[in-house]
Amino acid sequence: MKAEIKSILSKGLGEGYVGKSLRGQVVRAGFPMETSDYNGPEGTYHDEWLAHIMGGGQELVKTANGEMATRVYAGGTLDEEKLKGFGITGKDIIGKLIFFVNKSEGKTRLDEDVELVDGDWSYTYKVMKSVQEIPVDVAEEEIKFKGNLVFVHFHINSPVK
Repeated sequence: MKAEIKSILSKGLGEGYVGKSLRGQVVRAGFPMETSDYNGPEGTYHDEWLAHIMGGGQELVKTANGEMATRVYAGGTLDEEKLKGFGITGKDIIGKLIFFVNKSEGKTRLDEDVELVDGDWSYTYKVMKSVQEIPVDVAEEEIKFKGNLVFVHFHINSPVK
């Protein structure tokens, strides 16, 4: 994955979903979705997702020099009843996801493995397959609480041509 693509994906995610950039809502083919946008010197970032407990979305980016890429993702958290058994909520998990994405300093959800720990919580992002000839990357993102899986997302990163 090119450095410019990594830069705008990371900056957009940091400013968008986990940051303070423009957030909104849109309806696509009858589906109400949440959105976030970022425009800066690195390029343009747009994210649309349909999820609360389970779901997915798509990020689209365009670098300052005009190259484009997409990252699609799907997954979610255990249902609230199961989480109650661990003494946590879905809101706790999303808070930890934001914490870990920020702590990774722009290194996660790209083309390298990441492992982070914070007390009873652990975060892993593992690239499962990387096809250089196409190029496309497929990865799994997990959060565990006291060793129990409570969140999973699968990501696919690809250029757009």
